[in-house]
Amino acid sequence: MEATARNVIKSTFPEQYTGYATYREAPYHLRDQFIEHVKQTYQPETFPGLYWGRLNKNEPFEIIHMFAVDRKKRPEGDYIPCPMCQRREKFLEGSFVFIFSRQCIAVIGHDCASAEVKHAAFSKKKQDDERRQQEDFLMARLMHVPSMLRELEALKPIATEIESVFHDFRRQAPTIQRVLRQVRKTGGEYILTEMIDNEAARYDDRLPKKVARDSHFGSLRGDALVRTSCKFLVELRKYEQWLLSFAGCEDETAAMDMTIGLLERKEAAKAVQYIGTAGRKLGWLRYEMSAACFFFAEGHVEDLREWSRDRLQPNPFEVDRQVRNDGTAVILSRRLTKDQEREYARLFLSTGLAEWAEANRCMPDLGTL
Repeated sequence: MEATARNVIKSTFPEQYTGYATYREAPYHLRDQFIEHVKQTYQPETFPGLYWGRLNKNEPFEIIHMFAVDRKKRPEGDYIPCPMCQRREKFLEGSFVFIFSRQCIAVIGHDCASAEVKHAAFSKKKQDDERRQQEDFLMARLMHVPSMLRELEALKPIATEIESVFHDFRRQAPTIQRVLRQVRKTGGEYILTEMIDNEAARYDDRLPKKVARDSHFGSLRGDALVRTSCKFLVELRKYEQWLLSFAGCEDETAAMDMTIGLLERKEAAKAVQYIGTAGRKLGWLRYEMSAACFFFAEGHVEDLREWSRDRLQPNPFEVDRQVRNDGTAVILSRRLTKDQEREYARLFLSTGLAEWAEANRCMPDLGTL
């Protein structure tokens, strides 16, 4: 009888808190119910089945959910009681936990457990959250990998054609391309600046005699064609290689099997990184390639022509645009020396590629091809 008496749990909490439920393992199925209970009542301590006997600060536990409560919204405006503390009302930020040794659930304050036990619990919580996020991501995204691979394959001939235009430009008119590359580096606006007399200086000697005046001619379009390199095809092939390891998930069952395998082999984090990055990059590459085609847009060529031949242009050149049934050509030429040596580039955009770019443009106000 004495041994039994020594093991009786003594509690200073109200009678309605003293009954508790036991579980063989952490009852994560209660997480959503607990969250809803706190949302409705602001009293996590009244959640059914909590353990309210005295807990040792060194008792290991597993965090099911972390929460914070606004004291002003609690019915009595008080703090939440903690079974690890001698003070009845202790905290507003804490955790809904599973106590391993007692196989029970409890709510404890975020500063109530010992540092070592708390560190172990938070580390496991972080690992569990990461695993759960990885599982959710893979289940949602693995089924999209086959369609992403098909799109990557479809973009290869488009990338090849755009890169061909880039190399023609760089090989045939390198000086003009460098001039436009400088426009890209300085903000992408066609601007020419001249120094004019400052009329205000006539009335105030402290003011400068000359001021700068900018003339604006529009914005550079298709800046991928004036960069130092254009490697759309290399990028597509890289992301294709990333995704090939995760091909074959055409349905939910296949996605689940692959997710389980990746988690067991501890390869889920890498899979999430590869699939997530490839998805974002695929969207960006699609935009970049479509935007490159708008170098040939009528409005852009008109802006470029006006800018290139303006009296203030230090590096003047000629621009022409020709439209045929099979596509659009932009001709750029510039005299290099007095003996009539010229740079000459004829850049051609096929009708099919122009139509693809129009259908896939992601930014407004790009003009029309």
